Amino acid sequence: MTRLFSSLLMSLLLSPLAVAQMPGMSPSRNLEAKDEGASQLDKIGVMVDRDLEFRDERGYPYTLKQLFPGKHPVVLLLGYYSCPSMCGQVLDAAFLALSKVDLQPGEDYRILSASIDPKETPDIAANRKGVFLPRLMKTGGDNAWRLLVGDEENTKALADQVGFQYYWAEAIGQYAHPPSLIFLTPQGKVSRIIVNASSEPDDVRLALVEASEGTLGSFWDEVKLNCLTSDPRSNTYSLAAMTLMRIGGVITVIVLAAMIWVMLRRERRKAEALNSNPPATALAESANSTAG
Repeated sequence: MTRLFSSLLMSLLLSPLAVAQMPGMSPSRNLEAKDEGASQLDKIGVMVDRDLEFRDERGYPYTLKQLFPGKHPVVLLLGYYSCPSMCGQVLDAAFLALSKVDLQPGEDYRILSASIDPKETPDIAANRKGVFLPRLMKTGGDNAWRLLVGDEENTKALADQVGFQYYWAEAIGQYAHPPSLIFLTPQGKVSRIIVNASSEPDDVRLALVEASEGTLGSFWDEVKLNCLTSDPRSNTYSLAAMTLMRIGGVITVIVLAAMIWVMLRRERRKAEALNSNPPATALAESANSTAG
């Protein structure tokens, strides 16, 4: 019986390692997405070319490297400034979520908007900034947010690198594209993409902490990131399947170890009782041998 429990204990201890090596399963925080946004989520871990050239809302020429020289994580918003509908809603939702996060734009992270329309000019970008900047001023101000325009080559290159698909819909006379928040590390690596027009502040905060690569957040934030995964269907962080399996395995091991300990303790007590109180037949034989 003891050997049986020991074998079970060893197999359960090794099972998380075996599961982690199973084909098609990975301990990564990312879930494979089969639905909308899958092409973007496949870009997590990709490095953005920081040598791409744009002009900001003031007309100054910049490369991405000059705008964000590797000190802060970046929230990237792709769309276009003359968009009549969804782009404004995405900005509203993004700024609302960011305003509820205890991290400061400009100090802890930067916001970068880039137009997918090569015909747009810095003046159009400046007008859009004038409309939306008051909503950001209370949490960061002018230097925290840059709005870029560029030629088709650089614009499309940036969109392709982050998996942002768009096209001109002639029937409605505007660009069709997904609403998404793209989080970049200070070095320009895609760390998280939230494919949704609205996001929960807690999820946005975790995405910023993750993108910072350890410079933002607390110990408990790191614990959460190691126990949670970003679900592309709900756009939230939730317990990963691998994490649940490992937690279940650990709990099972603890229960089995406790059972084995109880069983061994009972056997030891029985042995001690037999040694301290030998059977009557053994006592009689010992007395007869002494009398003889």
